[in-house]
Amino acid sequence: LLVGAHPSTGFKTIKDLIAQGKGKGLNFSSAGSGSPGHLAAEIFMDAAGITIQHVPYKGNTPAVTAVLAGEVDAGVLATPGMLPHVKTGKITALAVTSRQRSRSAPEIPTVAEAGLKDLELEVLYIAMVPAATPEPVVQWLQKAFTDALNRPDKQTQLASMDLFYEGLIGVDAVKRLSDQSQRYGRVVKSTGMKVE
Repeated sequence: LLVGAHPSTGFKTIKDLIAQGKGKGLNFSSAGSGSPGHLAAEIFMDAAGITIQHVPYKGNTPAVTAVLAGEVDAGVLATPGMLPHVKTGKITALAVTSRQRSRSAPEIPTVAEAGLKDLELEVLYIAMVPAATPEPVVQWLQKAFTDALNRPDKQTQLASMDLFYEGLIGVDAVKRLSDQSQRYGRVVKSTGMKVE
């Protein structure tokens, strides 16, 4: 996800947004209530000690359009939808919420580099099968996914969408999913966030 602001805000860094957020009523767009961007913004506000008004849209495209039009001060949205506008200067990139910098725009810092280490939020895509699936089928599927996603053309395709293939399988994937569910579940409960 990318945290970006309308240029009229004057924000150049995530710290600028935090400074203004402590004294001025700011707002931000997301792709909808309960979306990854909404969740990231709630974690961000808690970590930074600020309150910013959430303005949910029905999808990433209208939420990006709201930032472009200056209807909202900022947005926490899918990186591929924001980057073309960052590159033309119509949106100012403040940070990405992932552990590592964007491969598409490595000049954009991570939120951890800006001092908000607890904010890191990544969207996971995990292929799953029913627990009763025979082990040979599970192993065949794991190999098929790994082989396919390690192909150079697929790596290029993933990079174009700013996605990383980590190769987590089995117990490692379940642990990552469980850890994230617990961490983000606490935020959802404490904020009363609902998916709409």
